[in-house]
Amino acid sequence: MKTIKLFWGLIVLIAFSCSSKSNQTSEQVADSTHFAELTYIEDFFDVGTVHSGELVKHSFRFRNTGNLPLVVKDVIPSCGCTKVDVSKKILKPGEDALVEVVFDSKGWFGSQYKSVTLRTNGVIREKSVTLKANVIP
Repeated sequence: MKTIKLFWGLIVLIAFSCSSKSNQTSEQVADSTHFAELTYIEDFFDVGTVHSGELVKHSFRFRNTGNLPLVVKDVIPSCGCTKVDVSKKILKPGEDALVEVVFDSKGWFGSQYKSVTLRTNGVIREKSVTLKANVIP
């Protein structure tokens, strides 16, 4: 008798577990229409030729093209020679912000590509911009 009760209890537990998973899936599907999305207005800029030791600056504009707030969680430069400043870390839908990239060309020569990655809560978690400079002595 105890075995039968245990068996039916296990069946009920499994059925309950399966039904709660299907509810989560339908909520996730309904929620997939709400998202944050980082879109760069420009993601590549060539500053041309500079002399070694010059500071090269450029601001890249980006926008939240989603319908939920976009949160910039982390800013990752490709090397220590590149400093970064983000004008705003939380953007409402439709809002713009700037990521300013400053490359110190001291000690660098030839074609240099310096990138900065923004890590966000967006649909695509990481997106990068690139600054190119041809450094001469």
